[in-house]
Amino acid sequence: MKDQELLDQISKKLSALIAISFSPDTKKMTTSDGERMLRRFGLNNQEIADILGTTRRTIEVMKSRNRKNKKN
Repeated sequence: MKDQELLDQISKKLSALIAISFSPDTKKMTTSDGERMLRRFGLNNQEIADILGTTRRTIEVMKSRNRKNKKN
């Protein structure tokens, strides 16, 4: 991996963590809320799962359910 790619990945993850840390509703935030917020930063399922302390499969299911709920 090139140095610039690594720095870009670190920057993306750091930005997401900072946004969550300073979000006024962090204490009320559900895992599903966190998934949606982190997805906006372009993180993949495994990265989101690592940050939220859950599994990649759980994030995949949440993503699917959120998509279905958005359609209704």
